[in-house]
Amino acid sequence: MNRTRIVVLFALALLAAGLLSGCTHRQGPVELELWIADFSSDGKTRELLDKELIPAFEAAHPGVKVNTQYIPWAHLDEKLTISFAGGVAPDVFQVGAEYVGGLAYRGMAEPLDDRIAKWGAKDDFFPASWSTCVYRGRVYGLPYLSAPRVLLYRKDLLKQAGFDHPPETWEELAEAAQAMTVRRGPVFELAGMNLPVSWQVFVEFLWENGGRIFNEEGTRSLLDSPEAVEALQFYCDLYHKYQVCPTSGMPVAGGGVPVFASRRAAMEIMNQFGIYNVRKYAPDLLPEVGIAPTPKRKRRVVSVYTDWLAMSPQSKHKDLAWDLMTFLMEPKNLAAYNATMFFIPPRRSAVAAAGFMKENPELQEFVRLMDQYGQSLPAIPEWFEIRTGLQSAVSAAIYGTKTPEQALRDYSRELDALLAERVKR
Repeated sequence: MNRTRIVVLFALALLAAGLLSGCTHRQGPVELELWIADFSSDGKTRELLDKELIPAFEAAHPGVKVNTQYIPWAHLDEKLTISFAGGVAPDVFQVGAEYVGGLAYRGMAEPLDDRIAKWGAKDDFFPASWSTCVYRGRVYGLPYLSAPRVLLYRKDLLKQAGFDHPPETWEELAEAAQAMTVRRGPVFELAGMNLPVSWQVFVEFLWENGGRIFNEEGTRSLLDSPEAVEALQFYCDLYHKYQVCPTSGMPVAGGGVPVFASRRAAMEIMNQFGIYNVRKYAPDLLPEVGIAPTPKRKRRVVSVYTDWLAMSPQSKHKDLAWDLMTFLMEPKNLAAYNATMFFIPPRRSAVAAAGFMKENPELQEFVRLMDQYGQSLPAIPEWFEIRTGLQSAVSAAIYGTKTPEQALRDYSRELDALLAERVKR
């Protein structure tokens, strides 16, 4: 036997051994990592995902295993940063309304435009929810839940005060709130308005006044504009000039009952949890609760905060990750997920499929207002720094350590410097 034939036979033997070895040792399942940040405290969200949705997805994808982690918001940023730095980021993960600019800018979210174009479901989502996932014209995620903020008001108290419709303008808001406020000296027995000291409330007033936080390019602050100063001044006036709500907030009733549900406020700007609280703590009050868009100055705005699912660019199984994302977005699955936490499904067909939306007809008005007037936060990488600085400026104005003009002028300079750092890079 010549040398060449020996080599060939030896190679064939090795190949046969390899094939036999492959037959006797099966590869393990493909694993996907899913991180969920929004989940109910009563375990309903976990039960839905762990016992129904994820097993159904795995059954439809033999050989695939989904590992789901439920991560509190307080730890999400840290865990995401560490996982991306270590090259072990989750395949699919949930983030909040302020995240898209930062994730896209840092390369931590996969652009999904091509996949979405083939999917063809974009137009089924509410525009304000969808825009939460868009940065500089590209889409980086799919909306998973939404929370529009509207005006909740007591119809009975408003009628007793002589008003036949909910306030439609800032002037009417102040007038109605004053008429419904009941005080005994400095103590509020009934607040005309229940408002937190929050940058989110200021942003809503800012938008209603035609103002913006920064320019279209995200390179210059517009918080020193007349529209911004006027918006913050009105916000402060509700506390000090009109005296319709306490600066420290209304103390909660016994058992931690929220202010509006405890009948201690006539109006509040709130998302759908205002209805949830009334249903839970004062169901007999529900027929007297009205729902309206927040009063306008120059335009109507309903601010919409949407949490969404992103895909990691580090994923080794992007097609399967996309399959998981779109599976969770199927109308019945999306409706079931939102039902576990009383959120608004950000997809029209999911609203139609949601039994809890039919059981809570008040939520249909939230959907209508979100669809007609909804606006999401503008996308920018610096949102987390912005909201911290903006909160300090709003607090300084409301608590009187600075005038609204001073507070916004000072923070506007800080914001310009922050934005300039990115422009230089």
